[in-house]
Amino acid sequence: MQYIAIKQETKNNKEIFIVSAIPLKNTNKSVVQKIPHPLGTDTIQFSSLEDAKDAIIRAGFSYILPDGKKGSKTIAKQITTTNGTNYEQLILNTIKDKINSQNSTVVAAAILALSEFPNEETFDILFNQIGEDNDLIRKNAIAGICRYANILQNKIIDSLKSSNWVERNSALSCISNITETNHDGIEIFIKPLCQACNDSNTIVQTNAITTLAKVYQVYQKNK
Repeated sequence: MQYIAIKQETKNNKEIFIVSAIPLKNTNKSVVQKIPHPLGTDTIQFSSLEDAKDAIIRAGFSYILPDGKKGSKTIAKQITTTNGTNYEQLILNTIKDKINSQNSTVVAAAILALSEFPNEETFDILFNQIGEDNDLIRKNAIAGICRYANILQNKIIDSLKSSNWVERNSALSCISNITETNHDGIEIFIKPLCQACNDSNTIVQTNAITTLAKVYQVYQKNK
């Protein structure tokens, strides 16, 4: 279980609560969203402690309060409307149910929709789908992972070690896509890619060599 500390500070005579976060950027490198994360290099400020706790829980983590006490999703407040309906959870559960559909098009749509809910549970689902034989399911899972590439680097690297060559090859596709949109910390992939160049599958080998060249090109530009 990973924890995120909530810091309490006073700013302009008002109490604020600060949480570490990772910024998500679009293709123009503009920050479009921040997500609470233990390894975050950025921060999010909240006007209330409850809002800070809720944001951490929705990101799939547990929290440490300013007084040192710990909390987890089991005691987090639910986001409800006046009629008591937790719409966010209702929507998420509905989409998750479709992951097991017999229709591959429905599954692919569910995978794409899940990427709107960035948390540890949905990330695990996305990674479970990149080894699928169905092209659309696999491509949608890769697209979802790439949206949050700067917090999923280690999971992508772990997928390079999968016993399933399709999953290993999909991980390479993730890295290749990342070089086109997100250059932060790209060098983390260099050593794993060098190892992937000796993969037992020639398709994976070929993709690894091409991807390694792309990563090196980006790395050289960022030096």
